[in-house]
Amino acid sequence: MISPNSIDQLLQLANIEDVVGDYVNLKRSGSRFKGNCPFHDEKTPSFVVTPNLGIYKCFGCQKGGNAIQFIMDIENLTFSESARNLAKRYGVDLVETHSGNRDEELELQREKESLQALNEFTLKFFQQQLVESDQGKSIAMPYFQERGFTYETIQNWQLGYSPTDWEAFYNYAKKAGYKDELLLKAGLIKKRDKDGSHYDLFRNRVIFPLTAVNGKVVGFAGRIMGKVDNAPKYVNSPETDLYKKSDFLFALAQSKNTIRKENKAYLMEGYTDVITLHQSGITNAVASSGTALTPGQIKLIKRFTDNATVIYDGDNAGIKASLRGINLLLQEGLNVRVVPMPEGEDPDSYCKKLGPTEFKNYLEQNEKNFIFFKAERLLETAKNDPIIKSEAIRDIIESVALINDRLKRDALITELERICEVKVDTLYAELGKQLRKNSLDDKQELLQRVDAIIQHGINEEAAKSLSDIHQEEALLRLLLMYASEIFEGEQTVFDFVIQEYLADPTIHFVHPITKKIMDEMLMQKENEGWLGSTYFINHTDSEVAAFTASIFSQEYQLSPAFLDNLIYVKTESDNFRSALIDIFLSLRRTKIEELIVAELEKLKIPNQDHEETMEYLNYLNTYKLALAAQIGYVISRF
Repeated sequence: MISPNSIDQLLQLANIEDVVGDYVNLKRSGSRFKGNCPFHDEKTPSFVVTPNLGIYKCFGCQKGGNAIQFIMDIENLTFSESARNLAKRYGVDLVETHSGNRDEELELQREKESLQALNEFTLKFFQQQLVESDQGKSIAMPYFQERGFTYETIQNWQLGYSPTDWEAFYNYAKKAGYKDELLLKAGLIKKRDKDGSHYDLFRNRVIFPLTAVNGKVVGFAGRIMGKVDNAPKYVNSPETDLYKKSDFLFALAQSKNTIRKENKAYLMEGYTDVITLHQSGITNAVASSGTALTPGQIKLIKRFTDNATVIYDGDNAGIKASLRGINLLLQEGLNVRVVPMPEGEDPDSYCKKLGPTEFKNYLEQNEKNFIFFKAERLLETAKNDPIIKSEAIRDIIESVALINDRLKRDALITELERICEVKVDTLYAELGKQLRKNSLDDKQELLQRVDAIIQHGINEEAAKSLSDIHQEEALLRLLLMYASEIFEGEQTVFDFVIQEYLADPTIHFVHPITKKIMDEMLMQKENEGWLGSTYFINHTDSEVAAFTASIFSQEYQLSPAFLDNLIYVKTESDNFRSALIDIFLSLRRTKIEELIVAELEKLKIPNQDHEETMEYLNYLNTYKLALAAQIGYVISRF
């Protein structure tokens, strides 16, 4: 174990905002810093760093602690690993003690440290082969030079080479004492099926080290030299405890400071594209490593900026890749622009053709709003086919609907009227449909977020049943009338309601009749499934039958003013899915209000630091307002 005195010394020296700032885009808020939590998805910042206390706290997922705890959480490290990482950064010598049983922790620590040490050992081997071996000098170095990389760039990016010999690295690693098990786990060698012998995964390839946000090498990518039958052009390290492909962006460690400073990330596909741009002075460029964008990669971008400019090759494959990634970027709330490369060009080749200054000018002058870029491409493929054109327009509107800013949407729709040659009323009608669908999705997402807040806030004293007789009746009414309808995908309304009811321990029906019906529905779920509303209309219990009959006898009428003014209002049959979520949100709001009351009571305690309580109250009130905005109204008794 590490001496407590060493830990105290380390935490006194560790600058919490700097440590967190390597992973989160923090903005000052009074004496604190705020940002989006790196541990869970959120649109409202709930992550707070308090420098004078040396702590961080997320009021959404409830994660919090000091600088050591943050590194543990963000890097998935043990306490000792995290402390050693920080100690190395701040030049603190940690004093070890040997009390306590720490075998399990030490084993996990040894495994990760061994993997990391092996990666560093491998990196040196590849670098050495590039600059010292005959093959490196005659095969790999000319390749890098042909790409226009300077010697300084080759050194800075730690580029390397793996020889053509089948077991060159394997034999070198074995000689250094590394075991087959670890080499296989790191994905540096593979086993032959024929005789069980081993060979190098990256043989005959130039090497691009894969570096995590913290600057450590977590894996490798290798590009084949020459033509080899059935050999892929690129191979990457397999996923390990250190490397997850879907949560990795190439060059983020080298780009993060510029991305934060310029508040923009250039996003492209290839390793050489990124290195060429960095060498040309465009140091806020990152790559998705030749794969379609993933939510994990987009979350990495959002740690440092909300603005992404997508640059892809000028061929059809590159254009399709950019279109696939756009909606994901929008869903995470990023502002997206696109720079199309000329046909047949990629960022690497075109930057060299124009030169650094002219290429940077080209990027700035040719950035297009993603909607216009998408519209041009999709409508171009539609030609004069009205069916294909209508599908293309629907696809474009789906992207527009992901933008939360109404003014931006209106401006885009006005311009799309000209581009698509479709009446603006028609575009707004299609946008309205998509927004209603998105609204339902947003309500479900909000429901999940509020559930998480409630679950974290529940204790034995606060776990009261959330009940409202009007909401109970309203919920059963919708359930009895629409139970067999599809709620989403293959899930019926009956399945959705029962699932939500059982998922929240704070929701219990207490009114005798509604409780009796709900209890029977829960039994149906366990046994036969939904038996139909007729079962309850003809129920042997007269009170249940009467309650059900009253539900089907109720009539809901619009005010004559709506009809006189030809105002269309969605009927219950149009809106029952959204109404169901509103009921659950309304019940959750009651619980949020209880949590607020509990926090307000804490403010009455004298001689206490109430700063964190006030932050949490602000966070709870933010969600209370969000609930009120989403619900708008709640179903009540007719």
